[in-house]
Amino acid sequence: MLLHVCCAPDLVPAFFHLKKIEKVYFYNPNIYPKEEYKKRLNEVIKLSKEWDFKIIESKYEPEIFYNYVKGYENLGENSTRCEKCIYLRLFDTALKAKEIGEKEIATTLTSSPRKNLDKINKIGKLVEDKTGIKYIETYFRKGIEYQKALKYIKEKGIYRQNYCGCVFSLKETEIQKQKKLLERQEKLQKLGFEKFTLDPEVLVVDENIFELIHEKFIDIIEIIRPKILVTNNVFSQKLNLKDGWNKLGKYNLKVKIKDENEIKNWECDKC
Repeated sequence: MLLHVCCAPDLVPAFFHLKKIEKVYFYNPNIYPKEEYKKRLNEVIKLSKEWDFKIIESKYEPEIFYNYVKGYENLGENSTRCEKCIYLRLFDTALKAKEIGEKEIATTLTSSPRKNLDKINKIGKLVEDKTGIKYIETYFRKGIEYQKALKYIKEKGIYRQNYCGCVFSLKETEIQKQKKLLERQEKLQKLGFEKFTLDPEVLVVDENIFELIHEKFIDIIEIIRPKILVTNNVFSQKLNLKDGWNKLGKYNLKVKIKDENEIKNWECDKC
């Protein structure tokens, strides 16, 4: 089987489901810009060295993608534009499979949290009808394998992109990002905490900060989303926090519990 690969974080769930991968085909002319294309390919190369599979790389030819989706550029995520993009990639994967003597294909696209899995599999069957190369239906986004894959991705520090791939999805993601940012700022303002910075690298919870936020702690953390929270043993117990990862509402927060001197040093290091 030839496995079409869109990116490393979608390849990991596929590997956990399949247990063994021999050949992958990196065909993604939709990815923008070229530097992003190289970054995603390099992450797949890293996994190929760890899991010992062969990568069949295609040329980077974005003009093929632009010509194929012309007239559908601004329809949004999971629109006809995306359906045509998926068909383009799976059709080329089937042609490559035929060229190298493989009889079946599948795609890591069914690992994506942004995609409609039934729609992808339906497109795969259309490609099968057109080319005679069997398309294997998959649901890599589901099951315990997917949860294990998410943990693996985090532990290994695998690069996870924040948009699907094309320039149109990048622009749409930026618009949504700005919209959500304004919504979070408005929520903070309503709670009376507009002085807090959104998405800080570190939030140090000392006595002053604790007094401000402890009554609405989870709500505030879900809004400002610090990458790391640093506090002492006393406040961590009052806030029911443990050293390491903590689930607060819908937000996963990394907590570091330090003594007072360590906290002061941490604050100085971040000055």
